[in-house]
Amino acid sequence: MENQIYNWFVKKGNILIQRDDTCISLKLNGEKGESCLLTRSDNDDIIQLLTKIAKEIWEDPDYERKPYPKQLCQEVDNVYYWDIEESRLMIKYNEIENAVEIGCDGSQTLNLEINYAVEIIQVLEHFNQ
Repeated sequence: MENQIYNWFVKKGNILIQRDDTCISLKLNGEKGESCLLTRSDNDDIIQLLTKIAKEIWEDPDYERKPYPKQLCQEVDNVYYWDIEESRLMIKYNEIENAVEIGCDGSQTLNLEINYAVEIIQVLEHFNQ
């Protein structure tokens, strides 16, 4: 299968997504090192793409499924975050900008295992309701 790189220019910043073997590589490029902002349409596009790649990985016969022992996401005051390797991915709704805000402390490139991707998709869907 061809390894495509998807580059989304969102309301503020851009997001690169690609399959990296059994993970999804997510790179956030906020303006001036800040978080990326996603309109509702951007959010829908990111959800569809993450879902598509996660499904490809899940259905790959060589993929070794890992158990999902507990929720990976933590939530404080409607801010959702995941500790991934040495970084923290954060997603929240920015009412001032009327957009979903996604940012990362630490490395701006994250390799998401399927269990992380599923939770991120669920949180992004939550903000579209």
